[in-house]
Amino acid sequence: MSSTVSDVTVHIDESLNDRELSNLELAIRSDHGVVSVGHNDRDKHIMFVLYDPEAIQGKDIINRISDQGFHGELIGF
Repeated sequence: MSSTVSDVTVHIDESLNDRELSNLELAIRSDHGVVSVGHNDRDKHIMFVLYDPEAIQGKDIINRISDQGFHGELIGF
């Protein structure tokens, strides 16, 4: 892993319960290059992902969300 870390904020379209949110975070966290995943307790539509941009890109994170059956968009790009 490189010494460069980027972060991205993701908006999840669906309203996820705690189990779905936890499973989605685990799926994203399992991707090579993802350093950390978290969410906002007050707004479970918002997820934060720290990642190595040399190993993974924002579109890969969105694809992982889609693979789990949900929809999301990168915020701030």
